[in-house]
Amino acid sequence: MTETAINEYRSLLGTLKRNKENIPLEQLKAEYRKGYDQLTQKIQCMTREILQDVILDGLQIERSQADQKYLEINTAIRESGIMKKASQAAFVHQDADLVLEYAGQLREIVHGIVKGCEKNAS
Repeated sequence: MTETAINEYRSLLGTLKRNKENIPLEQLKAEYRKGYDQLTQKIQCMTREILQDVILDGLQIERSQADQKYLEINTAIRESGIMKKASQAAFVHQDADLVLEYAGQLREIVHGIVKGCEKNAS
């Protein structure tokens, strides 16, 4: 993810934060629904992109091990609870740095599983 994209993400989170601070949530979801939905969908997509970019950077999985490793990775990510924390960092706290921190934690988990695969393949 480029620095420009991260800055755009920070800006979107800032907009969400200002909206939540200045406009009641019921009004955001009713009177400003279209704009609010577009903003939250954009943040959701960008959060997913950031997590994927950080986690997958440099990741290599042997084709013969791929199915098993994908299962292990998905299970580990789900059981870690970090995805929920990342979502809260974005939508409750509007904290891009915390989202990036959680992405780094997920990266460690995923790359640790793959390195286990490399050791077994040797």
